[in-house]
Amino acid sequence: MFKKHQPNIEEFARKDPDNFAQVVLFVSATIQQMFHTVPAIVEDVRERGLDSKHLWGSKKDTWIYTLENKEMLFEAVFSDMDLEDKLLSLAEIPGIGLVKAGFVLQLCTGEVGCLDVHNLRRFGLSAQTFKLGKVKYLTARKKATLYIKTCIECGGSEKLWDDWCDLIADKYPMRFRGGNAVSELHEEIITGKLTYRLGGIISSSEDS
Repeated sequence: MFKKHQPNIEEFARKDPDNFAQVVLFVSATIQQMFHTVPAIVEDVRERGLDSKHLWGSKKDTWIYTLENKEMLFEAVFSDMDLEDKLLSLAEIPGIGLVKAGFVLQLCTGEVGCLDVHNLRRFGLSAQTFKLGKVKYLTARKKATLYIKTCIECGGSEKLWDDWCDLIADKYPMRFRGGNAVSELHEEIITGKLTYRLGGIISSSEDS
């Protein structure tokens, strides 16, 4: 799953800042939402822009900041700076934080990972551990280092991805026909090649 779909997402994201911004849009769309609703959310933002009803709370600020700073963020993510500073650069996006910054890096570079609510529960971790708040740089670096270390201890980026996709497929069997379908949907949404719509079981191209 990870080995098949993540490289395609990374190739897409590396092309230019606009493509990279679509990764951030996708990540933002997953926050506090069931995964099967994400295609409709992303498509609505693409169609309606800042008028989309799905840009609630800090999500509008997330998208505005991303659009205004996409070149800078693109350069940071695909630069030679270390993972801690990449994480912190992304965590400066309003509404993102370390966890979703880790998700952006997982999608764009295959590194780190997303310790979302499902994974926090699985591994007995507290979300508060990775909250940044208004702290000095050295403190933020320590938290970033801890986050990266924790992702590695939880199996690393590939295992976190594959296990999460299987977990979602098992949790919503009426929505997804296996973890591969969940994994493929990441790529389909981000790259704009979505071929599966809501209203039935989402299957991967291998099943169709």
